[in-house]
Amino acid sequence: MYRPNQVILREYDIRGTFNINLFVEDAVWLGKHFGSLVFQKGGRKVVACRDGRASSPILHKHLCEALIACGLQVLDVGIGPTPMSYFAGYHLQADATLMITGSHNPKDDNGIKITLDNKSFFGNQIKDLLEQPVNLNLGGGYINFADEVVKAYAARLTQGVGFKKPLKIAWDAGNGAAGPLVEMLASLLSQHTHELLFTEIDCNFPNHHPDPSVAKNMQHLIDVVKQHNCDIGFAFDGDGDRIGVVDSTGRIIAGDELVTIISAAILKQVPGVTIVADVKCGRNTFKAIEDAGGKAIMGKTGHSWIKQTMRENDAAFAGEMSGHMFFKHNYYGFDDGLYTATFLVDYLQNLDCSFSSIVELLPKLHSTPEIRVECCEERKFAIVNEIKQKLLDASKPFIDIDGVRIDEAKGWWLVRASNTQSVLVVRAEADTAIDLQNILSTIKSLGLNI
Repeated sequence: MYRPNQVILREYDIRGTFNINLFVEDAVWLGKHFGSLVFQKGGRKVVACRDGRASSPILHKHLCEALIACGLQVLDVGIGPTPMSYFAGYHLQADATLMITGSHNPKDDNGIKITLDNKSFFGNQIKDLLEQPVNLNLGGGYINFADEVVKAYAARLTQGVGFKKPLKIAWDAGNGAAGPLVEMLASLLSQHTHELLFTEIDCNFPNHHPDPSVAKNMQHLIDVVKQHNCDIGFAFDGDGDRIGVVDSTGRIIAGDELVTIISAAILKQVPGVTIVADVKCGRNTFKAIEDAGGKAIMGKTGHSWIKQTMRENDAAFAGEMSGHMFFKHNYYGFDDGLYTATFLVDYLQNLDCSFSSIVELLPKLHSTPEIRVECCEERKFAIVNEIKQKLLDASKPFIDIDGVRIDEAKGWWLVRASNTQSVLVVRAEADTAIDLQNILSTIKSLGLNI
């Protein structure tokens, strides 16, 4: 019986390099094993969606065939961003969703993100599929819902976004799966002026890689914002569940700064609610939430973990340094870069000042971006454990909800293993530039080449 290379069974999804460690057979394997599980639990309807990568159509074809063979109705919503697949799960009252996407990984990578009963299917649930019995059943079928769902999703994204004043907005879809939706949003928000970049889906990503957490990928957007005097600019990753934002000066808004701004807006609408920020966010984010009357919770990085933490704490909003933003207040609770954009459009319309002036008011510290240190897949978690042991030996307290986060007198630092790439993620923040250099020296002394 076929068994996948276990390296593709990641924490949050199935992910690998097509025809290197991820094959058509893996789509068949997942379809039959996950499909059998869904059927066994009484489910009969499964949403299938895919991004624009070159390998997505063939993976989609074999995945759907395997699901149908298990007796399931495949509700195909076509090509679109990951949050559209999540939306379709609610809109079509499906039992599960399967999204074929490589997210922000290199163009030859691909994978499958999964939900069951509108909750992330991840971690040991994915690994347990190795032992899931396969049962094929009659009664399966296929229905194309692409046109219906994309229109319903676009309408939901703009629901409640009225018109207060005209804005100039720049949008950079990075030739990823969000492109057609960006065009629809610009049409639905037609009273504003829009500058659209790279909305044509192109699996080769000819203009820049669709990953807004990397500063060089934001340069086209920055140039357009400055050239056209835009009020704000949005960029999306390859599957549209993350957002990058620049203000009218072309300044990139860090992910934790964006969490701070959105949290303040939500706390004005629903005072006192709980808000989750991931372990990579700076001290100021947690402090700002508390100062605004909210309850701040530090959560483990990763969209699946954040959604679980939100449910456990009945949180109204959550955000990650990487640009994943999760709205439970007035929305569904999943990460959606496009919904974040329309939320911010509505937010800007109600400001008496510019967005850039709000950004200027944020307290400033000296910090690093997310530093990614290439690391062998088999070693990355072991290295984090070795750092933990060194800290224990030195009686140095640390937070270990995700990697190690250490509070220093004049700052903090973090080392964690990425669950999506073969890298260690390092971040540090301090009161002054000298303090930051001292913290970075401490990290280097642990053997990390940053």
